Formats: sequence, C-alpha cells, structure tokens
Amino acid sequence: MPAHDEFLTLREAARDLRLSVSTLKRYIYAGQLRTYRTPGGGHRLRRADLAALVGAPPPQETSRAQPAGGALADDIWQRVERAFSRRLDRIEMDVERLECSLDAISTAVRQEPQHRLQTTDPQVPPDACDIRVLGPGCRACDRLASLVEEIARVLGIRSEAVTRVTELDEIAEYGPTPMPALVVNNRLVSAGRLPGKSRLTELLRSSLAN
Repeated sequence: MPAHDEFLTLREAARDLRLSVSTLKRYIYAGQLRTYRTPGGGHRLRRADLAALVGAPPPQETSRAQPAGGALADDIWQRVERAFSRRLDRIEMDVERLECSLDAISTAVRQEPQHRLQTTDPQVPPDACDIRVLGPGCRACDRLASLVEEIARVLGIRSEAVTRVTELDEIAEYGPTPMPALVVNNRLVSAGRLPGKSRLTELLRSSLAN
C-alpha cells in the first residue's frame, strides 16, 4: 500500500512541475499521466508518476481543420478558439470546485460534528470582526480569498481579520459545507459558489452590520 505522502493533489503537482493545472489535466486526458481518485472523488497523483513525466513530450492538442477564406475566416476562427478556451477554463474551474467540495464534505461526514457555526447573529463589534475563507485550494477558493482581501481593504477592515482556512480537518469543523465558503463572525454567509465583486461587497457589509 503506497504511503500517503507519495500522493499529491493536482494543485501541488502543478506547482512542483511549474505547470498550470489545465496543462497537467491535458497530460491526464492524453493518457500520459495516471490519476487516482479519493473516496470523495478528488484526483491524486503519485510522485513516481510525476517523476516519469518529466521530459515527456507535451500532450497533443486535438487537431481542428482551419477553414479557408482569408483574413476574415482567420479572425472568426481565432475568436471561436478563444471562446472555446474560456469555456473550457470555466468548466475546469467548476470541476476543481466540485472536487474540493467533495473532499471537504467527505472529511466533515467522517468526523464528529463540532457545531462551530452559530445559529444566531453574534454580537461582534466592527473592530473585532472575523472573516474566514474556507477552501482547500481550487481556483474558485483562491479567487474568493483574493476578492475578500481586496474588498476588506476598501472597507477599512484590518488585514488580520481575514483568515484563509485550507486544511480539510479545520474546514470539517464547520460541517459538510460545499466549497468555497465564506464565514463572517462565525456565520456562514456564502457556500458553493463564487459571488461577483459587488454581491460579495454587499454580503460583507450586511454581515458586519448585524
């Protein structure tokens, strides 16, 4: 049975190889890299497989015949390519978010409930606010943390008030919650989605005002 430390998440492997998660997934889809599934449905990669991947040729892109018709056709084709890439990126981001959610929920279900979240509005003064972004490390988790930090600066909230929670055992203390999640003053105000900047600002304002 392989040791636990022989395995890496997609994000950890991409960081070690200095590749994007999307590029690493193309190796997987091309059959050049084996992936193992966790009980929660997430991907894990063996260090030995990653070592064997170093020096391997890049995965072949799916060939698409480019239509004839001159500069106009070229421009249209490039726009289609860009739109396709953006759509694929959004799909991959959603898949990463769902994998994080499965890992977090599975860990929470296996543990005893901690009842950390309060069911009533806590009376916390504005200068003692506590903002926590829950997420193991998918792009949606990272983006939520970045937006929260940016909005907090605009609202005049001290940087120490914003905490990133990435460890699954710590996230599990908040119960089976889809990722990414936002907890303000011990209350869950957003989970399983990435709100836009204006909506997130509204959520933070209203949550801190209560």
